Amino acid sequence: MTVTENHPTLLCVDDEISILKALTRVFAAKPVRLLQANSGKAALAILQQESVHLIISDMRMPEMTGAELLAQAAVMQPDAYRILMTGYADLSSTISAINIGKIHRYVQKPWDNQELLDIVDEGIKYFLLVRNNKLLTQKISRQNKELKTLNHNLEEIVQQRTQQLKKLLRQLKANLETLDKDHKALLEVLYNIISINPQLSGEFALNVANTCRSLARTLELSREQQQRCYQAGLFSELGKVSLPPNLLQSPFYKLDNHERQLYLLHPQQAEDILHPAGHLLPVAEIIAQQFERFNGSGVPSQRIGTDIILGARILAVARDYWGHLLQRLQPQKYSQHEALDTIKRLQGTHYDPDVVMALSKLVSRNALTKAASQQQFIPISQLQPGMVLKQNLYNARQMLLLPKGHSITESSLQKLTQYQRKHNEQLQIVITGLAGSALDEEE
Repeated sequence: MTVTENHPTLLCVDDEISILKALTRVFAAKPVRLLQANSGKAALAILQQESVHLIISDMRMPEMTGAELLAQAAVMQPDAYRILMTGYADLSSTISAINIGKIHRYVQKPWDNQELLDIVDEGIKYFLLVRNNKLLTQKISRQNKELKTLNHNLEEIVQQRTQQLKKLLRQLKANLETLDKDHKALLEVLYNIISINPQLSGEFALNVANTCRSLARTLELSREQQQRCYQAGLFSELGKVSLPPNLLQSPFYKLDNHERQLYLLHPQQAEDILHPAGHLLPVAEIIAQQFERFNGSGVPSQRIGTDIILGARILAVARDYWGHLLQRLQPQKYSQHEALDTIKRLQGTHYDPDVVMALSKLVSRNALTKAASQQQFIPISQLQPGMVLKQNLYNARQMLLLPKGHSITESSLQKLTQYQRKHNEQLQIVITGLAGSALDEEE
C-alpha cells in the first residue's frame, strides 16, 4: 500500500539502527508515514518541522532519555500519542518514566509485533479522537461567537422593527382618529340638515334614536348594533329632504293614497344619500327597510318576519311610537300607554312581537321619559375652559351646537356667549369630566 501525506505519521526514536530497521519492517504493511530519529535531539528537530500522530521512543538513550524526550514532545505536540519502549524490568523505574514523560503506553523489549501494531492502532484512534474533539470544540466556540453576534444583531433588528412598528401604529392611530373625527363630523352635518329643515324635526329624530337604542339594549344587542340602531333612528327621516314641501306640511294621516305612496319612498332616498359613506351602509340598510311589515305587506320589498333586518324592525316600532305621541299618525293626542296599546294591536302584522314586548318593558319602567329636573344644568356664566360636555348641546330647534365630550375652550365659550346673546335663548348645558363624541350614546 502506498504511503501518502494523508496517512498517519509515526516517529520512531532509538539510538540503535537495528531497532529502527526492525520497526520499519513491523510497519511496512501499515498505511502510515514513518519518520525516524537516532537521538532525542534529532527527534525534537523533526517535531519542530513535522506534525506527527504517534511517537515511539526508546527509554535508554545517550544525552536524553526517552522520558525526557516525550516530556518535551508533550509540550510541542500535546495531541501526539506517546509510547515508551523500555528494557527495564524494574517497575518503579517504569512508573517514574511514565510520570516524567507523560506517556500514554509503554512496551517492553523485546516486543510482540502484533501487540505493538494493536497499540499503535489504538494510539492513532486516540489521536484522531482528541483532534476531532478539539476541532469540534473550536467549531462550537466559533459558532457560539457567530450566534452571539447574530443574537446581538437580531436584537438590534428586533428593536428597529419594534420602533418601526410603533411608528406605524402611531400613524395608524392618528389616521383612525382623523377618520373618526371625519365620521363624527359627517354625522353632525347630517343631523343639522334635519334640524335646520323647517319641515322636519330634530327633536323627533332624537326621541326615535334614543328609543331605538333603548330597545336594542333591552334586546341585549351588542354595543355596535345599539349604536347603529341609534344612528338609524337619528337619520330615519333624512330622505324627506327630497320630498316636496306640501307633502311634508301635512301629518301622515291626512295624506291621500298617492301622497302616501310618495311619502313611503323617502327611506330609499336616505339610502341613496348615505350610499357614498361606506361605513354607514349598515345604517342605510336599516333606514331603507323601516316600512317593511312583519307579515310581508310592507314596502319596498315585501319582506316577511326575520327577513327584515332587526334594526329596521326596531326602528319601525320606535318611529311609530313617537308618531302616535306627537300626533303624526292620528289627530288625537295619545299618552304613552295609549301609543303602546296601538302598537300592541298591530304586533305580528306590522311589528315584530319581540320588539313590541321590549317596548312594553321600557314604557312600564317609564324609561323613555327624561325628567328635565334630574339634569344639572349650569348657565354659560359658570362655564370655564377645560370643562367637558356631558351631553350634546342643542339649541331650541334641536340643532346641534357642540358635541358630547367637547372640552370647553376660550373660543367656544366666547361663541356660546355670542350665540345666546344674539338669539336671546337660554342654553341647557350639562358638564361632566368624561369625554365623549358627537351624536354618541348618552347613558
